[in-house]
Amino acid sequence: MFGKSSRTVLTFVTGNPGVRRMRLALSYLAALLCLGGVGTASSVAQAKPVVSLKPAKKPRVVKLQFTADFILEQVLLKKNLSYRPEIAKPKLFLESKTKLSYFQEAMLPQWGFKPDVFTNAFAVLKNEVFLSDQAAYYKKYKRCMDDSMAHELTHYVQTKYQNYDLADESLETEAVEIQSWFREVHCKI
Repeated sequence: MFGKSSRTVLTFVTGNPGVRRMRLALSYLAALLCLGGVGTASSVAQAKPVVSLKPAKKPRVVKLQFTADFILEQVLLKKNLSYRPEIAKPKLFLESKTKLSYFQEAMLPQWGFKPDVFTNAFAVLKNEVFLSDQAAYYKKYKRCMDDSMAHELTHYVQTKYQNYDLADESLETEAVEIQSWFREVHCKI
């Protein structure tokens, strides 16, 4: 399975004697696999660790290029609507600062399930926008966080200004169109 030149040993950082025994057993097993089934105490001792269990680095985050007010203004302009100060603006929650459990509870009444991962969304009942601020996501899809905000603010306008029900699938099409327009006009990618 593994070539004889491979040397893989998992290392653990701990002082627990029970875990040290488990580490020795795993090291021995890894040496057997790496050395093609020829494992001795000396081959385990000679194996060099190449994988270490360490805390993952925090992902790089991005920020909005524009204010939420400007993005809302642009969405309203695109929809030929005027700002209505009597309608409460939504609160913004960023992935890097929001517990997954909070996002799950916010979306449960609307979606009928708890999502496994954080995603961009507008929680109608709570009047909250959830946005990923993970740089890798926006780089991968050649997008900016602001166009995602425009998308979710379109849903906010649809539900709070126009009293539409997000169960109407055509509303998603409109949100994608406004998002794409905002990206082309405003985002620096």
